[in-house]
Amino acid sequence: MARNGRKMIPYSSAAMGEMFAHMAEIMVEHGLVEPQDDGEAFAGDVMNVLQSQGHVNDNGDVILGRFILLPSHSPAVSLLLVSPLPADPYDDELRRKPSPIQFGRTASGHIVLPSRMMLTIIEELASNPVIPEELQVLFLNFSRCALPFSDIVLPLEVETVGLPTEKHDIVEALIPGCILTVNLETKA
Repeated sequence: MARNGRKMIPYSSAAMGEMFAHMAEIMVEHGLVEPQDDGEAFAGDVMNVLQSQGHVNDNGDVILGRFILLPSHSPAVSLLLVSPLPADPYDDELRRKPSPIQFGRTASGHIVLPSRMMLTIIEELASNPVIPEELQVLFLNFSRCALPFSDIVLPLEVETVGLPTEKHDIVEALIPGCILTVNLETKA
């Protein structure tokens, strides 16, 4: 499936494993987990971090579209995507998109992340139990006071994966390891 010359990576366990490994490397780079020679113990440490932030369901799977906060300086925050972030299955008029469900694109092929998706992500971070209280308040205030703000246009290099659904649709998703940096300044 190509769109403006870009292909979605087909879903496979091997591809998802590589994406998870890349995301874990970024966690090491930012000091969120310690590197280990024992791959199983290392994966356990990564999952413990994700579970501590409420990103793991009762089946032990990482919930779709979850971010963790990377060390950064407020009001700019950097967020690491730790699981695939699917495209919104509905258009602006709330009609279900046909399969394959894809992100909107600019004329030049850049992915457009709607501002409403970003506000939802920021609001979810406001209730993350490991984020310092002052940042939780900043996230909550931003999600309630920041409208309107522009959609986010992602670089052409951003890769996506085609996730299969129970309804036999394919949904385009950003891959784990994407880092979004957002300025949370609000106008007084």
